[in-house]
Amino acid sequence: QGKIGTLKISTIIQLACVVLDTNSFAYKDKYYRQIKGGAMGSPFTLVLANIYLLEWEQKLIQHQKINHGIYGRNIDDVFMTSYLSKEDILKLLDETTQTDSNIKITTTISQTLDYLDVTIENNNGNLKTCIYHKSASGPYILPYSSDHPRHV
Repeated sequence: QGKIGTLKISTIIQLACVVLDTNSFAYKDKYYRQIKGGAMGSPFTLVLANIYLLEWEQKLIQHQKINHGIYGRNIDDVFMTSYLSKEDILKLLDETTQTDSNIKITTTISQTLDYLDVTIENNNGNLKTCIYHKSASGPYILPYSSDHPRHV
């Protein structure tokens, strides 16, 4: 059909080009046009980046499916499990990153690591998890009070 909802795909592509080609910003009383990438914080840029990364990560996802590993991504943080050697994991990641020189990754390979708000540990092949509190943010509890009577 060539449509998503009521919009033609060609129209969506044209609108995407308008957004990407008209990024500008001000710095020290001068205006600049951004010629590479998308505007940080733009909801459209976030959606477009997620669509692109979904395509980019397919080799890793398929590898994990074949090898019964876990693969998860939240924005730009990826978590994988593997029975491969460290060298083989690094080779796989290197091959994947070579498909796009603009994507840079930092790799952490460990028996225990912090991912988002969870500490994950490989305990003899069993994953053990516990809540992870970043040192920069204390474990605060917000007081709960309500103006509603208790019976409501």
